[in-house]
Amino acid sequence: MKKLILVLGGSTFMGKELIQDLSQNESYEVHYINRGKNYWNNAVNQIKNVYYTYGNREDTNDFTTLLRYLSKKLNVGINGRNWEAVIDFSAFYSNQVKSVYAALRGLCNLYIFISTDSIYDVCKIKQIPITEDQDQRKELTESQKKGESYGHNKLKCEEFLQNYVIEGSFRYVILRLPDVIGPYDDSGRFFALIKWIQQNDKHPIQVDQAVQSEQISLVYSTDVVNCIKYFIQNIPLQNQIYNVCFDETISYIELAQVILDKISQKQLNIKHVVEASKFYPSVDCGVINNQKIKELGIQFTPLMTALEKTIDFFLKEALNYEAENKAALEKLNRKLTA
Repeated sequence: MKKLILVLGGSTFMGKELIQDLSQNESYEVHYINRGKNYWNNAVNQIKNVYYTYGNREDTNDFTTLLRYLSKKLNVGINGRNWEAVIDFSAFYSNQVKSVYAALRGLCNLYIFISTDSIYDVCKIKQIPITEDQDQRKELTESQKKGESYGHNKLKCEEFLQNYVIEGSFRYVILRLPDVIGPYDDSGRFFALIKWIQQNDKHPIQVDQAVQSEQISLVYSTDVVNCIKYFIQNIPLQNQIYNVCFDETISYIELAQVILDKISQKQLNIKHVVEASKFYPSVDCGVINNQKIKELGIQFTPLMTALEKTIDFFLKEALNYEAENKAALEKLNRKLTA
């Protein structure tokens, strides 16, 4: 009997890449639930050998009911049949994780929660690069929580898993990702940066002089997919948390220069300002340490190889997508006028 895999979210970028990959494995029966949002003409519903269910997570009670319905329909919980793995790309609030737990506790061999290094922006950091154990929340005012809402809410998701999941009922792995690069990036940030550098003569890249050499952690979308596949195939005996990133780091100026080198042989035009408008990094905490996940034998793509593939996509194939081009230009214009 095939192993059941459930992907929550994942209509594009890493999620679509994962679904495509898993669909080619004959030992899996892959289901996914999302709102059907369309990026890059993704047509994720046309991937063969996978099963789609529409679902909206805004009403958590409805989502719990949907998960229970789908599980019952597939005889999950009968004769030892469980979801082999549930991969959650789309939980941003703790009540969304609670709804999954309410529906699938005891019915899921592994829950993989896609988190972020933004959680470290609301934590007490003692050393750089940041290790997974530096996730103790610091005191924040309400305005600070609002300003760091993404990291604050993602950490609340993690805290629910760590503090309220009953041992033995629901095993989980938390993957903390920095900014993700790769073809079909749906954030629009890398595409907007490309467009900025294409206009670099007219619009200099802005850099905070005090931190111009500050290093950035990134991760390649395909490496994230490979990590997820590893844990599906090697379910850990205990709940685990991992930072997932390249072995190498890069500064914002170096990143911009790598992109410019693919466009022309000109020198990067830089404007030093006190508070720079920039697309990377999206966090202030600093770079993260990937040693723990490397100890599992997982290998990461060389940073420059991943950048080459990402830049090539956005300089060539991405031009065929009208909506994404327009969105990237709008994102760039907002940054230039900020």
